[in-house]
Amino acid sequence: MTKKYLFIDECGSPEFYGKGKRLLVGTEGYQPLLILGFIETSNRRELQKAIVAFRDKILGDTLFKTIPSVQEEKWFFHAKNDHPEVRAEFFKFIRDYQDIRFNAVIARKDVHRFARKHNGNATEFYFDVIKNLLENQLNADQKTAIYLAHKAKSTTERLISTIDKAIEADYRGNGNIQKINYTCAIEKSSFMPELSVVDYMLWALQRYIFKKESRFYQAVEHRVGSVIDLYDTHKIYDQHNFFRLEKAPAFEEPKQKN
Repeated sequence: MTKKYLFIDECGSPEFYGKGKRLLVGTEGYQPLLILGFIETSNRRELQKAIVAFRDKILGDTLFKTIPSVQEEKWFFHAKNDHPEVRAEFFKFIRDYQDIRFNAVIARKDVHRFARKHNGNATEFYFDVIKNLLENQLNADQKTAIYLAHKAKSTTERLISTIDKAIEADYRGNGNIQKINYTCAIEKSSFMPELSVVDYMLWALQRYIFKKESRFYQAVEHRVGSVIDLYDTHKIYDQHNFFRLEKAPAFEEPKQKN
């Protein structure tokens, strides 16, 4: 039986309300999208080995090793925090590494849809996105190991429960009666460097959407299996129909800090 590995991460939040049921839409720091994505690889150990070797190369290069962020203890690749020169190098790594495939779901956060479709429940909203992300990705003839990026505000039980329910809904919805063979765990990127790749892919996609800077995303889009614009009539972009901003309705930009 073959085996594959999925590394899942997210940017944005499923929350529409803060403490005291305070509506967050339009407030400072509010993210109008929830984007979930994963990278798939057939050989986790080889990918991890390659990333660690690339990190060691950066740490041993005089051009990079004196950069303050690189000098931090237990530094590993993180798109948002990395120095632009280091970030460019890791994008080259992703561009050249063969055994990577990226899938993502973009979920537009509309408060009326949230109330109507998801009953005003962030867990239901998150489940809907996860279900679409994992649809048709797992089957009974293959072992799948799923790793989720650890988030400080997330609870392990809720995340794994959501994954379990999404997978069950998918294979029962397709008429399958065999049990899907999979495991699911939450890991920190410092222990699972493969998560750095999906972090970078999500960063590139989000930057393209909000900053209109396409070069990072387009440099690695040959590694993209699909991008689903979930609430734009479930529009699916793939290698035959690349995701482009001009093909999609305008995305709301996050409110900028003063």
